[in-house]
Amino acid sequence: METQNAQTQIEENSIYQRNLHALSYRDPLLFYNLMQIQTNTKYEVFMGNDSANFNIVEIANQTPLYQNDPLQENLERLNQYEVYRYYPYLYSYGLGNGILYRMMLGSEILKRIVVIEPELEIIYIVLNLIDLSDEIYSNRMILLHSPQCNYHMINSLFDMDKFSKVYSKVYDLLIPNSYYEKYSEEIIRVNKDFVQAIEHNVISVGNDTKDAIIGIKQHIENMKYSLFAPSLVEVHNKLKGRDTAIIVSTGPSLYKQLEQLKEIAPYATLFCIDASFPILYQHGIKPDIVFSLERVKESAKFYTDTPEEAQEGVIFSLTSIVHEDTIHAITKGIKQFSFRPFGYTTLFNLYEYGYLGIGMSAANMAYELVVHSQFKRCIIIGQDLAFGEDGSSHSKGAVYGENEIKPKEEKMFVEKYGGGGVVETTEIWKLFLGFYEKDIANTPYKIEVINATEGGARIRGTIEMPFKEACALIPKVKKKQLKLKAPSKAVARKNFAQVIEICQNWIDYGETQQNQIEEVFSELMQFLQTIEKLNKENRLEEFDFAQMDKLIDEIDGLKDMFNSRVFHDYFTDAVQSYIFHQELDIAQLLVRPIKNDDDKKAKELEWLYCHRYWLFSLAGGIDTVVTVIRRALKFLTGAEYESERDKKIAQEKLESKKS
Repeated sequence: METQNAQTQIEENSIYQRNLHALSYRDPLLFYNLMQIQTNTKYEVFMGNDSANFNIVEIANQTPLYQNDPLQENLERLNQYEVYRYYPYLYSYGLGNGILYRMMLGSEILKRIVVIEPELEIIYIVLNLIDLSDEIYSNRMILLHSPQCNYHMINSLFDMDKFSKVYSKVYDLLIPNSYYEKYSEEIIRVNKDFVQAIEHNVISVGNDTKDAIIGIKQHIENMKYSLFAPSLVEVHNKLKGRDTAIIVSTGPSLYKQLEQLKEIAPYATLFCIDASFPILYQHGIKPDIVFSLERVKESAKFYTDTPEEAQEGVIFSLTSIVHEDTIHAITKGIKQFSFRPFGYTTLFNLYEYGYLGIGMSAANMAYELVVHSQFKRCIIIGQDLAFGEDGSSHSKGAVYGENEIKPKEEKMFVEKYGGGGVVETTEIWKLFLGFYEKDIANTPYKIEVINATEGGARIRGTIEMPFKEACALIPKVKKKQLKLKAPSKAVARKNFAQVIEICQNWIDYGETQQNQIEEVFSELMQFLQTIEKLNKENRLEEFDFAQMDKLIDEIDGLKDMFNSRVFHDYFTDAVQSYIFHQELDIAQLLVRPIKNDDDKKAKELEWLYCHRYWLFSLAGGIDTVVTVIRRALKFLTGAEYESERDKKIAQEKLESKKS
């Protein structure tokens, strides 16, 4: 093999420029790091008699990436990976010479392959010799430099392409080249981050549709309050230019911080979680903004247990899905509403009210407002997300007690504040922690985030600092009281009328799709009953393959509808919990390899069987949502809505009577 021709190709190659151009759009950090390399010094390239047949050798110990013929090794590995032929998403550690991935990307089934490479110079060499610019630009191939590849970067992969989550159960980290076995510790770390990210994404979907249904109902019914109250844009505009926000949560560590908090309160903007509000009142501390996010009526107790004087001069930032009891419990101060970033809240096009609450706790919501308002500094206290040393779950003085949450029999642990050990947590707190860390990692500007909880769990991405030291950083300039204005009644009424119209369209669209799904479901059930009868009577030669193909096409059409933006906005939040978990199982079937036409037909038939409950539950979910919207609409207007389907049924009855 020749090294001179390979080096010349690297130095005088427009392929590299095309690859770099694509990377500059998709991964600016990797692009920047590659720009620092003038030439390869750690690895040498040995070119064979074919442009696809070259080896890369580590100069220091003369270790080649391929022990034998590189092209032959790649072809053999490609053959071994035939079992992954139907995987649309693949993950691999080790770029090698890149030829294996070039061949794998020839498959139309493969939508994306993520390759983690520990050696920047190997990426440099491969991108000089193989044109992957189209694949990089389209995100079909994502190259990650292992030292920069952390949990948050991996987690973002599943946000980039929502369909990748569906294949969580078939995740595997491929290691196609034995050269990379020496990076075993790094491989284990990366794999652990992948597993944690997948776990977070699957748990985030949930497994109970009840919360979503309640959220839709309360979001619509609360429009009579939210549209006449100050918007999110209004509070955001009034917060701009402030220096420091302190987010006050209700963990066991809060109590010891209260004296210091009272001293600094005149100078910092206090963002208080609703559960902390009564505690602050007990200690003579008045927050600027109190956040309530939950759908449940129990949140009202945080306000009914505090006198009206505690509410005066306070802004209560409520999501549109809170329980009506919570709204009525706030009798003083200013109620300000925002929408959570769900599909069904975005479809109303009331952007001035959105969006906060992508995370699952009021603390997540508070941090999002800190970022939207571009505070220079955010200090977090009381955010333990873990049990205290005495087993307590909440601060002294908490409305529902210090031991509201009990430790589980099956223990779960996370890294402790300050490091050097672990603390006991719960599955929900761990989920909150994940959202907090994700929010911090995705903050689009430089902000100083200080975790001054001095206890509980470590929140990655924060600076750990005693609360007293953190307070010393705050300029001793007295803050101004926040004053908000509600929209004019004319604007509010116009928005309200728009909400009514959108709800009516929602009902009509839902009933149309429900009818189509039910028709296909009925057709599928008849077909499967016929199949089972033929099988029982040993008459499978009469199997109607044309009918099977027709059903597959019809269900594929329904899946296109299911994945459309309009359906997503209307229904996905309500149905995703149980549909998603079915899709996880269906994905395991989809990736199963087939050897012949009989395997293909058997796989297609099993696919149809899998969609019996998929269709049934989807139609049922739509029906539930439509019923809830009807009731909420009646609550707002005082009248039943006659949908397009209602009119059609009435017309058919009229014509039937005439005949």
